[in-house]
Amino acid sequence: MASPIIRKNRQFTHLKSAVIKLRKNGNTYSEIREIYPISKGTLSDWLKDVKIPARNKKVMEKRAYEKWKAGNEIFIQKRIEDAFNIRMGFENKAKEEIKEISAYALKVIGAALYWAEGGKTRKNFLRFVNSDPMMVKLMMRFFRETCKISNEKIKARVHIYPGMSYEKILDFWAKLTRLPKENFYIPQTQISKSSKGKRPRNTLPYGTLHLTLYNTPTVSKVMGWIKGISEQI
Repeated sequence: MASPIIRKNRQFTHLKSAVIKLRKNGNTYSEIREIYPISKGTLSDWLKDVKIPARNKKVMEKRAYEKWKAGNEIFIQKRIEDAFNIRMGFENKAKEEIKEISAYALKVIGAALYWAEGGKTRKNFLRFVNSDPMMVKLMMRFFRETCKISNEKIKARVHIYPGMSYEKILDFWAKLTRLPKENFYIPQTQISKSSKGKRPRNTLPYGTLHLTLYNTPTVSKVMGWIKGISEQI
């Protein structure tokens, strides 16, 4: 029969091995102390040279974060709300700095947007493609007020993705652009080569609108405005 000292050493060895195993499995110090009432000093001494496998370490860090998050839910939510209010304060103040868009400002804005998003290889028509409704609305104002283009010379085509309702999307773009539905070509349904069918369904809720304006003199004017902007840089 083993002596009390031997039994105590065996228990000590077994306890230390169990603690090291827990640590290698990704348990935090706090979690280990919830299982075994060991002092922080002893635990630190036993585990100072223990290497945690990378996979278990990631699990441990995630679990520790979730535990911290659960215990600080109110604090986290308050920080999120405070950050949101600060951003909105800056945004609303900046918004007030933008006054009524003058004819000259519309010309510069429209030409700059076309420079960024429009087709520049054709001499007899302009083509602007975008999925942002507000940008399209601004460009329609540019085409009508600055370029003096009538509806008859503006054609549109909607590029949609599988599962979208074309009738609803057509109603949306026709209302936004104030173009007759007769001005819209047959839609193109496609899956982007880059996304290979993995694009989230709601990323482009209205698809992409392609606007084409047939007017050679206007093409030259827009190219001239773009050139004028580039020379001021």
